[in-house]
Order: sequence, then C-alpha cells, then structure tokens
Amino acid sequence: MTHDPAIWETEESFWTAGVAAYEARMHPDCVMAFPGMGLLHGEAILDTLKHAPRWDSVTMSDRQIASDGSVLVLAYKAEGQRDDAEMYRCVCTSTYAETDKGWRLIQHQQTPMDD
Repeated sequence: MTHDPAIWETEESFWTAGVAAYEARMHPDCVMAFPGMGLLHGEAILDTLKHAPRWDSVTMSDRQIASDGSVLVLAYKAEGQRDDAEMYRCVCTSTYAETDKGWRLIQHQQTPMDD
C-alpha cells in the first residue's frame, strides 16, 4: 500500500486549520455527512465551513487504514475540543482519491458517540 505518510496530519488539519486546508486538499466532488448539518457537497462544504468555528484540538484514536491503491480510507475515533465547550466525541471515516495533484479528500462522515 502506497500513500502519503503524512495523511494523518492532513486529516487533523481538516479539523483544526480552517478552510485553507480544505481548499488545498479537498476533491472538488467531495461529499460530507455531519450531524446536525446533513449532507454537503462540493462548494457547499467550503461555504459552510467559512462560518463554522474550528476545533482547538483533536485527538484521533483507533486509527485504521484501508486501501486498494487509488482509494484510501481512514477510520478513527475523534475527540474534538473548542473553547470551553463540552468534548465532542465521534467515529469518522474519510476517503481519499489519488489524483495527479496527490491524495484528495472525496468523502468524510462523522457519527457522534454516546458517552
């Protein structure tokens, strides 16, 4: 399996770095499923994230990777913290497609975890 060894750093940047991270590494046909927000596609993702607060920190555990060579799937548990809000816990998957510009995020979903 060949993939960008920094893929987990890229994944973390989607949580903490802001819209610029998405503009740099998101596939233009990306689809996302967020609790409370529903399904987002393409430019609607960027438009929505421009107004969303970023996470101060995220901890990823139970990291798993699956790949067939041109598609890379990350699965993990995440704990996100922002400001003084309660810790957000979820399970996530992110799918990356290999393009001529490198790996690009083409799918992401979050499912909240019960405490």
